[in-house]
Amino acid sequence: MSNTARVGLFMLLALIVLGVFIVKIEEIPIGVKGGRVRISAVFPSVAGLDEKSPVRIAGVRIGIVEAISLQGDRALVTLALDPGIVLHEGARAQVTSLGMLGDKYVELYPGNLSGPPLKPGTVLQGASPIGFDEAIKTFNDLGSDLKAVSASLRQSLGGPEGQKRLDEIIENVRLLSADLKGAVEANRSNVDGTIANFRSFSETLKTELPRIAEKMNKLADRVDALVGDNRQNLDESIANIKELSAKLRVSADNLNDISGKIARGEGSIGKLVNDSSTVDNLNASLKSASEGFQSLKSTLGRTERWRLNINLRSEALPALSQPSNSRSTIGFDLATSPERFFRLEFVNSPFPRVYTSTEVVTTIFPDGHRETVAQASVRTSGRNSVNAQVGYDFRGTILRAGLFESTGGVGVDRAIAKDKLLFTLEAYDFTRDIKPPHVRLEGRWYMNKNLFVFGGWDDPIWTQRSSYLLGAGVTWGDEDLKYLLGTAASAAPR
Repeated sequence: MSNTARVGLFMLLALIVLGVFIVKIEEIPIGVKGGRVRISAVFPSVAGLDEKSPVRIAGVRIGIVEAISLQGDRALVTLALDPGIVLHEGARAQVTSLGMLGDKYVELYPGNLSGPPLKPGTVLQGASPIGFDEAIKTFNDLGSDLKAVSASLRQSLGGPEGQKRLDEIIENVRLLSADLKGAVEANRSNVDGTIANFRSFSETLKTELPRIAEKMNKLADRVDALVGDNRQNLDESIANIKELSAKLRVSADNLNDISGKIARGEGSIGKLVNDSSTVDNLNASLKSASEGFQSLKSTLGRTERWRLNINLRSEALPALSQPSNSRSTIGFDLATSPERFFRLEFVNSPFPRVYTSTEVVTTIFPDGHRETVAQASVRTSGRNSVNAQVGYDFRGTILRAGLFESTGGVGVDRAIAKDKLLFTLEAYDFTRDIKPPHVRLEGRWYMNKNLFVFGGWDDPIWTQRSSYLLGAGVTWGDEDLKYLLGTAASAAPR
């Protein structure tokens, strides 16, 4: 097979693989997913939710988020559901996450399965979970309230003034008991009249009691019949009541134990009520916790702003008259700020690295004269090398410096046409013996955010290694990697 045929076969296989990735990444509906059903839902907030995020029912993935737009002061989300998913009246949606720091997704509640199906065009009402900032604010407010309560208790019951107030309360209780005793003595005649009334009532009850007893017997007979008909239900109810009373008794014992510990100054709450130093320590702890939350929030915010792109590209150099006439590169770019990024790539180049060294050998002959000879040795390494660079974005022009195929070099990138076209100039390997440096010119066109093709001229200075180049590549960002990992996990056998 000729070199051109091998290059063509390699490019065909690369395009097929890229096509499969594009279908997966872009969620192009084909096959059984071609008839997806689309519904809309509105949410107060969809912070953290992105297009292509999963849609689940009972935790099972049944679709994706197709589009997110703004409708007034609310978010309108279009959901693409797999064929066969039917929602009923009462269906609703909620934005939630996998764990505390997991990815956001939309959880659908399909409504009452026995109810009528949802009418076409119905917009679901969605709910959003409480945000991390709101939870921190609530915790801070709780700490402020506890500090105010502890300060009030310390001010009211601490020191001589607090002791004076307690003495006044005890004195008021003593006076109240004396007043009650006097009131009972003053109303002794009324109490005697009440006793007389009870005596008259007992006489009346004596005559009426037989008739009441007869009626009670008849009622008892009816109750016995009713109990006999519902004996099983009654036994179950009595068993439930016994279980409830046992739980209430345990709860009462626990409350008595807790209140006793508080009164004795045991435990955190007991110390809080009886010891002012504990209140001061609690206030200091709450302040430290608040500062720690703010520091954690700032650290997480900086990490979330990092961006990772994984790049894979391959190119052919048809003008080279040698068996190896292609170059392949795989690696990633890590952007730690809007202006700065770091690049690490592994390169398989068509030419091996050649190292030349000179050794001076001096020979002393028997007659005493010397001869010095310089011997040159050539060493060849493999064709694998590394790109390790740092780049800065100066108003649309990117400057790069570092290792280019394991040698020092610099590069300039310039994007135009809304970042659809990217022009690149690189110069490296300034110390090679023949025609330094190695110059590379490239123009790249992005067909979409993941797939690109490029062409250019490689090493135009050295005629024996000069060649035009043609290639293609694919790049994945953070969201694409999350989706690919989620797809791989869902497709794995269980």
